Amino acid sequence: MERESGAVASPLERLPPELIRAILSELDSLDTLHCAVLSCRVLWYCFSGNSSGISTRIVFNHLDPCDVRPEALAALQASSLPGPTISLVREFCALHLSNRHVDSGISVTIAEAAAIAKLQSTVSRLADEFVKTNIRKLPTPTHGEQTSLSLEPSKSEKRRIMRALYAIEIFYNLFRKTTMSDEGVGQCMNEFLLNFAPWEIEQIACVHEFLFLHISPAFDDIAAHDVLWGEFEVEPAQWFGSPDLQTVLFQGLVTLESIAKANTYTQRYDLLHQGRIPPTRDRTLYRALKDINYEGIDDRDASVSGYGNSQDYAFRVKSAFFEDPDNGPFTIWKWAHESQSLRQSVYQREKAPLRKWGYVMWDRDRLDACGILQDRWQPPVTGRSLPDDPPREMDDERWISSWRERSRIHMEGGSGWWDFGDESKIVWARRKAGGVAKAPDTPKSLDEAKRAILALQRH
Repeated sequence: MERESGAVASPLERLPPELIRAILSELDSLDTLHCAVLSCRVLWYCFSGNSSGISTRIVFNHLDPCDVRPEALAALQASSLPGPTISLVREFCALHLSNRHVDSGISVTIAEAAAIAKLQSTVSRLADEFVKTNIRKLPTPTHGEQTSLSLEPSKSEKRRIMRALYAIEIFYNLFRKTTMSDEGVGQCMNEFLLNFAPWEIEQIACVHEFLFLHISPAFDDIAAHDVLWGEFEVEPAQWFGSPDLQTVLFQGLVTLESIAKANTYTQRYDLLHQGRIPPTRDRTLYRALKDINYEGIDDRDASVSGYGNSQDYAFRVKSAFFEDPDNGPFTIWKWAHESQSLRQSVYQREKAPLRKWGYVMWDRDRLDACGILQDRWQPPVTGRSLPDDPPREMDDERWISSWRERSRIHMEGGSGWWDFGDESKIVWARRKAGGVAKAPDTPKSLDEAKRAILALQRH
């Protein structure tokens, strides 16, 4: 509230403008800044003199303790690329991914600062959810004394998860909309991933699968109940490569978190393409991970067991994107793939049980406490714990029957939520008269004519 005319200025208002700006720059969030500058005219004038610089400093104060400023700025830059081409994507990767560095001279607008702050809050919460979901799945010690393992992540573990989340956000921002050819997109996606070391790519894969499982309940709910999705026979997300859900992932982390939190049909409907059928994409993160190609990298056929440590890998192949001071991720990656070549050390089907508990995310101390590294890696004998392969053609009679019923309703002009024995929430575009649907309008295409005939046959 602005003070009344003639009122005595507060001690804060009597400070020099430069000092007031310095104080504003140290506030804990943009929300706090917003409240502060609206509290009196003096603070507003001081803020207006350097609004971008103050907003930038506050956002960096939020990012730097987590050591994710480079990733957050790269995500921002990727989101603003105008219809990326092969040359633009390569230029972006060379600038932001080939070498990780903190740009101390950059300044962002207030709107950009708000976008970064919102994304960072989302990334932090998703990292906490990743820990909550996966840390309890860590193997228990099988040798020696039982150890009580902390369920709280270390700072380095949470930062590792956050960097992987940012890498995925950058990927989706880069490739969400593009005019590149299919071959060009595939090539650029491969080049994107090769900026990371194999254990870092596995970190991205772990987070990718977490996100898939995190939003699949909401996706499956719409697939099971929405009339239009039933008309087009949208299948539930049965495997990680599910084309429809892979398309949803391209909406980015902020929207994905909202989808996961949505607990009503209406909320999920609005977030999942507003009821439109997800357009299938041929090139996705899943496919990029499965098709990763190390051609052109020297020493590509060497056994993983031949690399002594991450520095040895950096000397013989290339440096990791992040120079991790903890050797836990490298060590367990080598343990899991030691009998394989470099080209076989990323996103292998038999490693699905390891990715289920985020094996490359944890510090060496935690891995040692679990006793994981004391035994050789043994692939599972039977079955698989996560859906990795495309399923056979849908043969579930309940789903087929559901599609049939929802197709009937769609042809009669209905939309919205449906379930077996419950049509009470359907919205009818054309009211039924005497139990018979109103005759359809004159068909404008052969497809519409076929639908009209089918609708008549069903009455």
